Amino acid sequence: MDNITKFPPLHILPEKKPPTESTEKAVFPLRNRSIVGSLAEMKAQMLADVFVLDGIALLGQLTTIYAKPNAGKTLTTIFMLKESIKAGRIKGENVFYINADDSGNGLVAKGFIAEQYGFDMLAPSYNGFKSDDLVKDLKQSIVDDTARGQIVILDTLKKFTDLMHKTKGSEFMKVAREFTLKGGTMIMLAHANKNRGMDGKIVAGGTSDIGDDCDCVYLLDEVSRTATTKTVLFENAKKRGNNTQEMSFSYALSGENYGELLESVKLLDFETIERTKKELVINARLEKDKHAIEAITDGIKQGNHKRTDLVKFAMDKNNYGVPRQKVWDVLDRYTGEKLNNSSLWRVENCQTAKLYYILNPENLSEKDYQNVKNGK
Repeated sequence: MDNITKFPPLHILPEKKPPTESTEKAVFPLRNRSIVGSLAEMKAQMLADVFVLDGIALLGQLTTIYAKPNAGKTLTTIFMLKESIKAGRIKGENVFYINADDSGNGLVAKGFIAEQYGFDMLAPSYNGFKSDDLVKDLKQSIVDDTARGQIVILDTLKKFTDLMHKTKGSEFMKVAREFTLKGGTMIMLAHANKNRGMDGKIVAGGTSDIGDDCDCVYLLDEVSRTATTKTVLFENAKKRGNNTQEMSFSYALSGENYGELLESVKLLDFETIERTKKELVINARLEKDKHAIEAITDGIKQGNHKRTDLVKFAMDKNNYGVPRQKVWDVLDRYTGEKLNNSSLWRVENCQTAKLYYILNPENLSEKDYQNVKNGK
């Protein structure tokens, strides 16, 4: 037994060495990302509340203006831009207007305006610039820290990203946001949907990401037109500053040249804006009722003066196929004594019918009007 090797008791564990204390304590990853401690420096980098487009677009913000084609978004934008340059609010040398939605003649005409007021104008396929280069150039300005004070205007937005593609639109807006956070300014002109909303107002085109990621959104709509002049209304849909709620302009429908057309733009006063808003509601309603109005007008011209005959004519699928309730509503809505946006026809007493509809004199020659009135 003495030669048997003795093992230590199994219940005795090997002695552990004390842990070595770390000289540095680990830091939560987000700690080093905090802006606290850098606020003074950030504040010094912030841009003053200066309007690039007076009342509409602020320096350092991301702004989108939606409008239907030919509503005047380019004309009014360039008008406000040159007025800001003339007033000294911004420097023309800091403005880069990218015109990607114009003909050759239009590009040259607007290029002369840019030259006159000292701002730069770019166009795809000229001097090596391509629409696809924009995101790359913006990213470069972010990396190089050269975005501060620079103003980029995109005309129109759909030339630089796919507004119907949620991911692509979101990725573009991410770069645009980083550009403005570095002190840049971006104003984007975009098309509205073909159809209006239930309230009669225009609807922003594309996915909602564009408007959601913007600081400011305006809807630009035509509200009235004469033989020589058009009136439009800017209406704010979103803002993160002291942007104006509404602004209205009138301008000539034609001119000898673009410079003359630009000079025709006039900013309207408050009373005119209020009247313009009422016209906007009326015109939106007229547009929604257009098909039924055409059906009723045609029906009256073809000799259908009784209400029952008019309703039957307008409802006939071989004619206009307007629903019965729609015909009733439109008949009542536009009945009046004098032709205007709210009165297109009148009701006359007649031996054969209590409700006998006749187009107002301006829609019918006076002679024909009197003949119809007299039952001839």
